[in-house]
Amino acid sequence: MDRVDCMRAFIETVRSNGFAAAARALDLPRSTVSKQVQALEEAIGVQLLVRTTRSLHLTEAGAEYFESARDLLAALDEAEQRARDGVGELRGVLRVNAPMSFGLRKLGPLIPLFHERHPQIELQLVLSDQQVDPVRGGFDLTIRIASLADSSMVARTIAPAPRILVASPGYLAKAGTPQSPEELAEHAFLGYGYLQSGVSLALCNGEETRRVQLHGPLQANNGDFLAQVAEAGMGIALLPSFIVDDALAAGRLVALLCQWQAPPISINAVYPSARRLPQKTRAFIDFLVEEMSRANEAIPCAGL
Repeated sequence: MDRVDCMRAFIETVRSNGFAAAARALDLPRSTVSKQVQALEEAIGVQLLVRTTRSLHLTEAGAEYFESARDLLAALDEAEQRARDGVGELRGVLRVNAPMSFGLRKLGPLIPLFHERHPQIELQLVLSDQQVDPVRGGFDLTIRIASLADSSMVARTIAPAPRILVASPGYLAKAGTPQSPEELAEHAFLGYGYLQSGVSLALCNGEETRRVQLHGPLQANNGDFLAQVAEAGMGIALLPSFIVDDALAAGRLVALLCQWQAPPISINAVYPSARRLPQKTRAFIDFLVEEMSRANEAIPCAGL
């Protein structure tokens, strides 16, 4: 059997977590995919997968081989794509991971436009609020909205993601409008994250920084969910502007303490640094940068 085909079968089996799903993705019989993976193991003399009746698991050698084989095939695909660049359109599968709210609110309207420009690129988009390793997840890039720490990944900023303190008019009528960062400690705060009893938030006004410890009745890992419960009057939330812009414009939420800014975060495209960036991936990132470069409109603010 062709070694490259066997490697593709192995990589897709790991990505799909099974021979049946890999066979559907590769449009091959399940038996062929299984035989290709077995042939690969025999050729290199190492067991890559532990097979049980219900699941597959990578061996230690298999996990190491998966990353190397994935990079090798990506480089091969890139070389072929670069050879075709001068004579045809960009093509191939582009696997992208993005946060749920960003995907629904921003990528949803943009993906059809990208498809019009590059109709031969097949996008496979996975929306998840969990932080995903692009390599182990089998993605060409992931989109993260954060202040990124140093890592083995390469990141390109797509756009800033300013965050705004918001609450509903009903909540403010009941609990009052905070006029300073310190007054936030007296309010119900709706936090983003998991398993935390409080949030330490730093707010800056020019060179002045104030830190306040916030507490509240709810923590959740999705910005749209927090926006909904904030609109229902449950408390104050700190959310990216792209999530709350519509609610602010409609008056369902009110922006608070606009002179005080939370630490800046940005929308980033993150991809492995072990290889050159494929043209199809670069084209997608360039497209997002271009489409999201528009300036935000000023937002009426309460509690300056």
